[in-house]
Amino acid sequence: MANLIEFIEQARSQGASEEIIFQLLRSRGWSKQQIETAYTEVYERLTGLSIPAPSVHSTEAARDAFLYLLSFATLSIWIQALGEIGFIAINELIPDPLSNDGASRYPLAFIMARLIIVFPIYLVLMRIITKDLRRYPDKYQSRVRIWLTYFALLVAALIAIVDLIIFLTSLLEGELTLRFTGKVLIVLILTGGVFWYYLSWIQRRPE
Repeated sequence: MANLIEFIEQARSQGASEEIIFQLLRSRGWSKQQIETAYTEVYERLTGLSIPAPSVHSTEAARDAFLYLLSFATLSIWIQALGEIGFIAINELIPDPLSNDGASRYPLAFIMARLIIVFPIYLVLMRIITKDLRRYPDKYQSRVRIWLTYFALLVAALIAIVDLIIFLTSLLEGELTLRFTGKVLIVLILTGGVFWYYLSWIQRRPE
């Protein structure tokens, strides 16, 4: 890091622009974070002062945490309801005379009620979060956003892994059926979709 700081100082003293220095360093493999850290050191040396940290508003952080947690909670509710609809469809399309798990009117009505109520709430929450990110680009690097999103990724990954373990166990024991395979695929598609979406979400940067 000392060599990087020295290079930046020498390049600036020779009249090189910040943009040119940044591009040169990036082309040589230095990460954006490393370059920003080096520039912090350079400017602190020039001014003799530490770069001031922005004031932390605990209420704002709590609000963001509330929005993210509620959005993930509503996501889990409507994703689960969607999966249950898929299970019911498989039970109807591939009936099992030895099974008594056919869908009754009440569970299906309860599932639809969850979708109708919770899915719009999830969309509204995501719209608020996206609007905040556009208005305050620094929130892309918010610890609340990063930690909670990675937690959602962890949960989705664990569900998919457990689903695959159950599938492989049934396969090895010779108890695999078409109905069971269909339900496993539904779980993998839903959890895979959630994982893919939030993985791209956490990698987003200000436009």
